[in-house]
Amino acid sequence: MVLTLHHLGLSQSERVIWLAEELGIDYKYVHHNRDPIFSPQSIKDLHPAGTAPVMEDDPSPVTGSKVVIAESGAIADYLIAVHGNGRLGRTAKDGAEYAPYLEWFHFANGSLQPTLFRVMMARGPASDSKSPVVAHTVAKWNHLLDMMDARLGETGAYLAGKELSAADIMTVFTLTTMRGFCPIELDTVKNANILAYLKRIGERPAYQKAMLKCEGEGFKPVLGSKAEAFNIMKPKI
Repeated sequence: MVLTLHHLGLSQSERVIWLAEELGIDYKYVHHNRDPIFSPQSIKDLHPAGTAPVMEDDPSPVTGSKVVIAESGAIADYLIAVHGNGRLGRTAKDGAEYAPYLEWFHFANGSLQPTLFRVMMARGPASDSKSPVVAHTVAKWNHLLDMMDARLGETGAYLAGKELSAADIMTVFTLTTMRGFCPIELDTVKNANILAYLKRIGERPAYQKAMLKCEGEGFKPVLGSKAEAFNIMKPKI
């Protein structure tokens, strides 16, 4: 059986590599470079979506045949259920943590990441900085951060509760690496719980191992309040 996880440099596919490391499962790692900013043909050849991550399980213990999935949330659910014995997930049997786990797991791709993407577009050269749409977008982003900071203040640890879960693994990319595409600053006072959370994440051996594997020794994860634009986002002179 071969489980293969495909990672596109500087992308949300870091989630599934981190998850696999936290779960301690065996997998084959394949790295893909951007071409020059978007997915290369090697990613497009794997799945019609043409996006990373991509998981290949051949054969899958579930179907007995090859399974290919391209959505990070779907891959996370699959890895937890099929290869992780349910670890880092939550079910109704987990009681009080189940509902917040579900909400925060889907919050990442349902609210947080789309909003930061809209902030990035609103800051683009064709946008009007005085537009009420831009103001609303930034206000929405700040409101989502307030929600998250309040939740982390309640738990004092992670989004679902006292222990790390896949809800955290889904969320951290938007707060860290994605800010290299949209260098928005986190407020050291208003976002103090988020920054403390990112520090805890950065100290996890599995996270460190995953980021080293994904981006190499010269890369420093974006764990602090400030973020600098990645070189691929800077205009060529």
